[in-house]
Amino acid sequence: MDFLPFRIASLLTGLTMAGEALALLVGMHTLSAGDNPWTSVKNDLFLTLDIVAGLGLLYLVLARRGAPYGLYFLVGLALLTHGYREWEYLARASNPFCTNLPLFVVNSLKFAGLLAVAILGVQLV
Repeated sequence: MDFLPFRIASLLTGLTMAGEALALLVGMHTLSAGDNPWTSVKNDLFLTLDIVAGLGLLYLVLARRGAPYGLYFLVGLALLTHGYREWEYLARASNPFCTNLPLFVVNSLKFAGLLAVAILGVQLV
């Protein structure tokens, strides 16, 4: 895992995913009103998966582990969940994860980062 563009994309994406998810999770459970519809099991699950995937991505890149299968699993799972959030917003689903344009933009940036990690990761095989 010494391909520099891959490492940079992985570090930035992992930090962004874990950091944003942690901030939203803390804010959701400490600052949000008790009847906020955004506070849900679905959003808790998405945020927990983001923290796990982001920290996992950071660990795998910083530890320079040779087996990329864990990396592909984490990136694939994160791409699926972020893609679903994009669909929710664009389809105007009820109670979407991305309730506003700023959340949609950040989600789209993370999705693009995950795509970059996936595409650059192919260089490692």
